[in-house]
Amino acid sequence: MFPPASSPAPAPALPPTVVVGLHGVLRRHPWFDRVVARADDEGSVEEDVLFLAVDRAGAYGWQTVGGLLHEGGEVTAEYEPTAWAHQEVGGDWTPGGGVRRLAWLGAGVLADAPAGLPVRPIALVLSETLARVGTVTFTGLDALLPLGAAGRGPAFHQVELAPWFGLADPEARHEVVVTVSCRPGEGGAERGDAEALRAAVRETARGAVDVHAPTPPAGPPPGLALDLDRTVHTQGMHETLRFGCTTREWSPDVAVWLTETVAEALRGAGRRAPAVVTVSLGRLPG
Repeated sequence: MFPPASSPAPAPALPPTVVVGLHGVLRRHPWFDRVVARADDEGSVEEDVLFLAVDRAGAYGWQTVGGLLHEGGEVTAEYEPTAWAHQEVGGDWTPGGGVRRLAWLGAGVLADAPAGLPVRPIALVLSETLARVGTVTFTGLDALLPLGAAGRGPAFHQVELAPWFGLADPEARHEVVVTVSCRPGEGGAERGDAEALRAAVRETARGAVDVHAPTPPAGPPPGLALDLDRTVHTQGMHETLRFGCTTREWSPDVAVWLTETVAEALRGAGRRAPAVVTVSLGRLPG
């Protein structure tokens, strides 16, 4: 008799995905087209250039791709991602002057990553890469957050950054819109969570941000160029709540802080389903 066939080993589970996107208006440097070659039919200039963000992450010590170490023509070691597992990168630099989703990066969340969801480092390397391309008028940020995956952990809470963002011109005023989108029936944030979420953000901000009353979901904020049904990770998601706030500065840095503050508040309320949080200008600069 033949020995029984062994069952195939189960495929390894894919890590939860986090996606961070930056929105705004890009004016390329006059020399850009002389330095960067046109992409071939299988790619785009945006993808080719924005992949530099992966190298930039490595310069900060954030290993995001696996590879082999060669010494003397021989492979001496193999290394794996330690910060996040790079999945995709892209952007929309279509000319015309309107708001575009200029850059986005998708990554697998590593269970043992020391910093939890890597929203801040991804936004940083995307911002720095766009700055190499041209002048950016930043108008908004979106982040797909797998809230059930790794969090910041007990060593860090967003309230610790309140003094950092409080150190700004107290007379400056930037009107900002915050939204949360989820899939119905998955246990994500609901419209009734808006008041509690707003209170949690206000408590964390410690006066660095003025948080306004919740408003019903309406049309897309003017600072975003986001279609949740265009990608598999966010298909079926709908805006469930939004509120406004006034900040003393407007930058990717403060947008990330508000995003992570909302994520912290959602996890604190027991909402662990994937959500898209957006932070964007309520009124575009003239």
